[in-house]
Amino acid sequence: MKWNGRIESFVFLGNFLRDFLDEQGRREDPLFSELEVAVRQAGVINQWFVRESVEQALRAWSLNLRKEELEKWLEPYASQLTDHAPDRNVAVIMAGNIPLVGFHDFLSILLSGNRFTGRLSSDDTELLPALARILVHYNSEWEGRITFTKERLTGFDAVIATGSNNSAYYFNYYFSKVPHIIRKNRNGIAILTGDEDEQELSGLADDIFLYFGLGCRNVSKLYFPAGYDVEPLFNAFQRYINFSTHHKWMNNHDYYRSVFYLNQIPALDNGFVLLTENKAIASPPAVIYYEYYANPDDLSDQLSLQKNEIQVTVCKNDIHLSSCLPGHAQAPGLSDYADGVDTMQFLIGLHK
Repeated sequence: MKWNGRIESFVFLGNFLRDFLDEQGRREDPLFSELEVAVRQAGVINQWFVRESVEQALRAWSLNLRKEELEKWLEPYASQLTDHAPDRNVAVIMAGNIPLVGFHDFLSILLSGNRFTGRLSSDDTELLPALARILVHYNSEWEGRITFTKERLTGFDAVIATGSNNSAYYFNYYFSKVPHIIRKNRNGIAILTGDEDEQELSGLADDIFLYFGLGCRNVSKLYFPAGYDVEPLFNAFQRYINFSTHHKWMNNHDYYRSVFYLNQIPALDNGFVLLTENKAIASPPAVIYYEYYANPDDLSDQLSLQKNEIQVTVCKNDIHLSSCLPGHAQAPGLSDYADGVDTMQFLIGLHK
């Protein structure tokens, strides 16, 4: 498929998603109905995939799939992207922690001129195949370049696999003979100064709670200056009071509240989320870890040693650890590669 055709297909998909998110358009096109079924079925299969979360993911991708955004992202690779590069079959083992978590790999593989073979997580089986069918409807040439399978992966030239720290060990072993990207557990952190205004704290609440905090870019650990007052932060959290009616979230909340109580671990509780002091970065759903710091420079040095555990750092000041302002952790650009590995350069390199 020619280069321009690849770009135009994803621009069409972005426009389609924006139309789908407009309530007035959903009943007028069979493709809208098909995506609607996928959205609903995704929530049946995985109860973390409530409609708000799925629409959040669709909206984020609809914004990135604008022609200007795609061209800006791909400009540094323009001299290496051609219409006639030898394609490779890239197998992707996908996570299922948040809706469409593997879409960036899907997009990168197809725009780089390679073929995509996806092994979907059992937690997210509906959404990406639905979007693939929309691409095929727009341009039938995609049909031979996109494959989904539940069987053992075979016949691939390269692999991208996302999983836990434990599974990464096995992935590295099994796929050691082919080019690969293996991703492990990472989480977001936030460094607070105590000077954050109401809007910034509201943005931080989004960074924590969007997708129920299950994404690798969700903030799971807070760093407080000495004497930090958590009341304004808890006030910002009230935007997500509806989590108190989500049974899976509250099962986690109630379980960890009991664990903390029985083990005499102090925890702050606002009724639907627990804050507890802990040096670890990755916290379970309904729990946020925090730690106090005395000196920002010392904290920066400490975090540099833990950089392989951190996907994004939310803070008012740039500390050069993939940082972003409050409210932007779940709005990555196309160049914000997972684990800091340039996926597009990896895929282009397969042509050589």
